[in-house]
Amino acid sequence: MTAENPKSVMICGESGHGKSASLMGLADREDVLYLNCDAGKPLPFKNKFTKQTITDPEDIIDFIEELADKGDENPFNFVIIDTVSFMMDMYERIHVTGSSNTQKAWGDYGQFFPRLMDATAKAEKTFFIFLGHLDSYLDEDEGMMKYRVPVKGSLKTRGLEAYFTTVLYAKRMRIKDIKKGVGEAGNDLLNIKPKEEAQGFKYVFLTDSDKTTIGGRIRSPLGMWKDEELYIDNNAHSVLKRLHEYYSD
Repeated sequence: MTAENPKSVMICGESGHGKSASLMGLADREDVLYLNCDAGKPLPFKNKFTKQTITDPEDIIDFIEELADKGDENPFNFVIIDTVSFMMDMYERIHVTGSSNTQKAWGDYGQFFPRLMDATAKAEKTFFIFLGHLDSYLDEDEGMMKYRVPVKGSLKTRGLEAYFTTVLYAKRMRIKDIKKGVGEAGNDLLNIKPKEEAQGFKYVFLTDSDKTTIGGRIRSPLGMWKDEELYIDNNAHSVLKRLHEYYSD
């Protein structure tokens, strides 16, 4: 990807809906730095990632700036941050709770994520994959369920999703609902295995809102996905490949 192309993607979903499993397509790569914000909780599959447990979110910016300074000697083509939700909770716990100047602390909280995204832009060689938990809530004014990655302070209204050109939802869905959405023929990026047929469900990515997520914040560059690609396998590698193809045309 060239410098003007997106540097990051956000994959979000409710707990147990396949966010972490979507990284399996990258498991054999040794050029992946995995930044674990969940107290070192292991991924549910074997992998060759270089792993770092985060104990202070400020360390993430330091890591990224170090990679940027290395230029072509930076060994990591991909950095995964798992999850932004735990990361922001950790920031609040360490830097806001108990602060002697709460107003300043919340101001710093609001500036942390923009600072983080600025840092990613400087690491020219590296693409960033952010995982985020998804919360649902009832918007009583509009009378509909809405979905967002939870965040507090000044970031809440805009949302973390606004910092990304590509936001996908990971979701566990019934096979019959998937087929209703994309038709029996499906698409090249959707492969329903016999075991999934037998179980009656599959973990997928939503590339756009369907009737159950109309209040969500899914987004992608215009025309990147075909209409029949509303649901695709939850494979981050396929998403990265499509992004590369889209911006190479």
